[in-house]
Amino acid sequence: MKTRFFFLQLFLLVMFPVLLHAQKWTSVDDSTLVEHERIRRSDYKVYISTDRHKQDWKEIKVYGALVSNIEHRAKNSEDTLGTERTLSGFAMFQHSFKKPVHVRVHRQGTPFGQVEIRPSQFNIPHERIDSRTIEFTIKSPEQRVSVEFDNDRDHNLFIIPDRPFPAKSRQTSGHFRYYGPGEHDAGFIRLNSNDTLFVDAGAVVYGQIEAFNAHHITIMGQGILCGSKTIHDFIRRKSMIYMHHCSNVHVEGVMFRGSPSWTLNFSLCDSVLLDNIKQICWARNSDGIDLLNSTHVTIRNSFLRNYDDNISLKNFPVRDNPKASLHHVLMENCILWADCGHNLLVGPESTPEGYMSDITFRNIQILEGRESAYPWRGALAVMVSDEGAFRNVLFEDINLDGIRGGQLLSVDFCSYVSTGRQAADITFRNISSHNCRHDYVSDIHGLDANHKVEGIHLDNIRVNGIRLTKENLSDYLNVNAFVEGFSLR
Repeated sequence: MKTRFFFLQLFLLVMFPVLLHAQKWTSVDDSTLVEHERIRRSDYKVYISTDRHKQDWKEIKVYGALVSNIEHRAKNSEDTLGTERTLSGFAMFQHSFKKPVHVRVHRQGTPFGQVEIRPSQFNIPHERIDSRTIEFTIKSPEQRVSVEFDNDRDHNLFIIPDRPFPAKSRQTSGHFRYYGPGEHDAGFIRLNSNDTLFVDAGAVVYGQIEAFNAHHITIMGQGILCGSKTIHDFIRRKSMIYMHHCSNVHVEGVMFRGSPSWTLNFSLCDSVLLDNIKQICWARNSDGIDLLNSTHVTIRNSFLRNYDDNISLKNFPVRDNPKASLHHVLMENCILWADCGHNLLVGPESTPEGYMSDITFRNIQILEGRESAYPWRGALAVMVSDEGAFRNVLFEDINLDGIRGGQLLSVDFCSYVSTGRQAADITFRNISSHNCRHDYVSDIHGLDANHKVEGIHLDNIRVNGIRLTKENLSDYLNVNAFVEGFSLR
């Protein structure tokens, strides 16, 4: 009898997660609703505590956000209403972090089988409380994580902690516009020189922002700027933020959701700081950050999930300034997720007279990248196209965590409209992938004897734990005859 009981216990221990996983889970989402109604729903409840033994759990609001899956690419290309998209969730909270914060996540509906918390490099363990609930601990506001049940990344949950904004940030000179907790239909917001826009925690502002020929502009807060009520059709849509010929711009803390087009679009701007911004956007061409002919730009401490490129650097032709260039761009300490397109892109849509230089991407976690279409499939990419010239580009300390397709890296003379002019001094240092599926070997390609890639430096590149060496290089990287000055360490 004891033996039978032992085997019964063993069977239940092994099969319980399998039996749970076999029950199909159904989201609360209803794709027949308009977007701003859908995103009021949530598949999750989230609670936080600094002492879970005292059971002082505080519920925090979970917001919905539509996301896209590249497997539905054909439908996505025509869908401007979001009906082909799925519902993800995110919970934002502010805490001093004098003590670690315990997080309890309850997924509604049927039980789940297994859970993954990424980035995996954070090494955050979880405890299963019951068949629908887990708990884990966050030790700092830098630990923004994706909680994924049964390998379902289309209905994942982002936990996004922050420290509170200091009270003095709400007191500023110049013109001050404030949005407090609750929903606000703002429409188009025009900002002028010395304007400050504050979107406080708990605020959801439906609108878009523009600024032209202005300086000393601030957009900050810990609320949401939402595009779900704006036009998404491919002819009339506009960016969530569009700034042209502006300087000394500071954007900090805000979540951007549901952008109809390029999310943050800076053209001919100088001295731009994007700090601790968040994005979850689903539309075709919902690039996270597009920098056009802009200089001295810093992007840091940010958390971006977009259907298309998370950052794209461009040198658009400018009629009254044909030599306008892009230089001195730094992106660091960020977590990125591209459902389609690149995560880090330098290149297309350039001018025949300008150039791009002094560009650094550093200390970045990449959680997804599945682009399969040439020439857009490098997670880290320099597209030498459209008469563009590129020099002094650094990719450093970047980890790809469980991405499900595409290429690791690409430097390629290719054609978006036309081919490029020059690519020189491009470095990849301390780049690694873990548990990733790379559908394609990485490429470094010059075009011909007059259009070479010059000065490519690879230092400590690891593909799923295997370090690139001269002996195994051809298994992971395709370098053609028009690459000059190639080094590997």
